[in-house]
Amino acid sequence: MVAWCLWQRRNRLREHQHTWQLHEIGNKAKELVQEFWDVHHKEPQVLDQQPHVRWSLPPVISYKANFDAALFEGTNQVGIGVVFRDHARNVMAALSQRVDSIKLVEVAKSLTARRAVVFARELSLFEVIIEGDYLCLIQALQGSGRCNTLFGHITNETKRLGGLLRHCHFQHVQQEGNRLAHGLARRAVLAVDTDVWVEDLPSDLDDVFQTDLP
Repeated sequence: MVAWCLWQRRNRLREHQHTWQLHEIGNKAKELVQEFWDVHHKEPQVLDQQPHVRWSLPPVISYKANFDAALFEGTNQVGIGVVFRDHARNVMAALSQRVDSIKLVEVAKSLTARRAVVFARELSLFEVIIEGDYLCLIQALQGSGRCNTLFGHITNETKRLGGLLRHCHFQHVQQEGNRLAHGLARRAVLAVDTDVWVEDLPSDLDDVFQTDLP
């Protein structure tokens, strides 16, 4: 973690950005490690006491992207899934992609959020809602300042890319409302690299799509 902080400091100095003094590196590294453990040691939520959550419609003029990532056990690979739908529940496009050399779920979900924004630009969708179930990430994306978490450099880039769209809003959803994106992420284990569907979905996710509808 100290090495990562030194690397971040060097990059910020090169970009003439505000950064930490050398004597602050040790404390900053401890703060980031503590933040990491705080995220991973939260008490699990009791889902059976919560009302059933389903995917919700975006406003008429917007498109909603749901995104998720899944780590494949025993490998350094991760699957990412993104699906765009409109106010009439129609699937505009979906993506399932396998990415190598990622070990942390925080980084995987951050990269997936970034991929969702890039996918919106590729589809020429300029009024979008980007929705995911990792609350810590969504809060970072909603923040007005720079993000200094473990995945901050990815989050800052995602916010910058979102700012290039006419409207880009990030919002949180419970896992039950994000099942289709999760299914696409898990399905990436079958992909050589990236699978894309336009106005369609893979047939094995039809049941998930139908039960996900409000």
